[in-house]
Amino acid sequence: MKKKLIYPTALLLLLVFGSCNSGMKQDSKTLFDLAGLWKSEGNILLFEEWVIQPDSSLLGRGFSVNGNDTIIFEKIRLAQNNGLLTYFANVSEQNQGKEIAFVLVENAINKWVFENPHHDYPNRIIYTFTSDSTFTSRIENMRGNKQKEFRFKKISL
Repeated sequence: MKKKLIYPTALLLLLVFGSCNSGMKQDSKTLFDLAGLWKSEGNILLFEEWVIQPDSSLLGRGFSVNGNDTIIFEKIRLAQNNGLLTYFANVSEQNQGKEIAFVLVENAINKWVFENPHHDYPNRIIYTFTSDSTFTSRIENMRGNKQKEFRFKKISL
């Protein structure tokens, strides 16, 4: 009789969030390093805030600040969905208020690519850590054009 191993979701997430490359450098990042508050650099002032949840998923939001008003334009989360690491985006006043799922298709050192070929735009979301305290977030279509890239710097845990 074969024994079936069942891994808790948290352990599975740790394995997926980490790299499969055992020869990685010590300075490589995981998606858990997104936890905290990030501020965009450049002409457009945006923020992303990520919080690790008890089930090891990440819950986030994209927002801007106008005077004393905080305008949340996107609710985001990273979680397992049918055994696949998935980036869920819920953008204000789009897609009839529904979450759009983007599945992890590439996991390289400090870089994660999520895709949904059925979504109009964007089809691809790319997160890349460029240092301990900075990352870029890029959206584009499947051909890699119509790119919009934002550089974020960590401002708090």
